[in-house]
Amino acid sequence: MDNANILDDVFNKIINSTGIFRDRDVLRHDYLPERLPHREEQIRRLGEAVAPVLKGSRCSNIFIYGKTGTGKTAVTKYVLNSLEIRARKINAPVSFCYVNCRLAGTEYRVLSALCRSIGVSVPFTGLSSGEVFDRFRANLDGLGIIFIVALDEVDVLVKNRSDILLYEFTRINETLSRSKVSIIGISNDLRLKEFLDPRVLSSLSEEEIVFRPYDASELRDILRERAQMAFHDGVLSEGALSLCAALAAAEHGDARRALDLLRVAGEVAERK
Repeated sequence: MDNANILDDVFNKIINSTGIFRDRDVLRHDYLPERLPHREEQIRRLGEAVAPVLKGSRCSNIFIYGKTGTGKTAVTKYVLNSLEIRARKINAPVSFCYVNCRLAGTEYRVLSALCRSIGVSVPFTGLSSGEVFDRFRANLDGLGIIFIVALDEVDVLVKNRSDILLYEFTRINETLSRSKVSIIGISNDLRLKEFLDPRVLSSLSEEEIVFRPYDASELRDILRERAQMAFHDGVLSEGALSLCAALAAAEHGDARRALDLLRVAGEVAERK
């Protein structure tokens, strides 16, 4: 069989079969479910921390700690999305911007993302980070809103570029007259405090929320809920769920790892 026929055979097999997946994308890291099992306490705590913005008050700065795959990003996005929806219903001037610092890579790109979120364009290069920060601050103040900045994997930014940007953010409200800013810092490194200037640490850690690792039972519950959406009925055994959960629990309770294991197991089975 020549190369073209091999690929025709592979592609036709996928096109003409029902497969075992209903929607494999619900097993990917960027999927945000409507329910987050075993994170009710963290949802409540973060919700209580940010709720004052609905009545016009700036909420405390919040630091969220936990290892990879413990639900930090999902909970933060879930709470902030819900907050923004409620704010719109009551016409509260509240908005937020989520930035993953690892993906952004540099202070400049973090600031560019924040600028874009409030409708301000900045060139790809040609300005200093200080100039971009000034643009962000001036335009934000003109909006007259409460703005929550969520910086995910902020430990990467701090270790690579120091905590200068964080320091500027902790001082930004002193230079604003119409808008207010709160910071949510999300870190995979529980030792991040060791890298922060004491002035930044005291301002940024007004509240802290720690996400403990999931255990095997909790991971199994998460996988079971996702599997109901991801797979057709009757194609997945309870044993497969338990095995994926157990393997991920052994790797510091990483829900992302558990989802990856389940998705790849399904993809391998689909090729048989």
